[in-house]
Amino acid sequence: MVNAKNPKASNAGSQKKPNGNKIKHKGNSGGGGGAKPPFKGFKGGALKAHGKGSFVKSKEDLKKQRAEQFRQRQEARAQKQKELEEQRAKAKAEKEEKVKQYKKKRLERTKALSKRTQRGQPLMKDRMQLLLKQIQEMKKNG
Repeated sequence: MVNAKNPKASNAGSQKKPNGNKIKHKGNSGGGGGAKPPFKGFKGGALKAHGKGSFVKSKEDLKKQRAEQFRQRQEARAQKQKELEEQRAKAKAEKEEKVKQYKKKRLERTKALSKRTQRGQPLMKDRMQLLLKQIQEMKKNG
């Protein structure tokens, strides 16, 4: 069968599409022209915008973004750790100050209560001073 457009072409091993183009089948027909030519890319560099280069660039951007987020988290943790250490140091200093005041008060009380006369009798003068201090403190607080 001879094509009307090309009288030399024959239909051996091919079919016609409705628009008149031939479809070549793969197989052992030995036609030799069935392989597609290699793709050379789009004109104007459109392939580069969507190609491997942009994937690598976006991957690098993602790595940079994650590294920045990690650095910010580390800084926040360091800041929080520093604040906790300051609070602990402040609490420790306050506690030490309270203990110091308590020891000083207890020492004064012990000295006042342990004073004795030459014959071994307790001195009432110092005991009365302690009782007076206690009464004054109760008036302030109450």
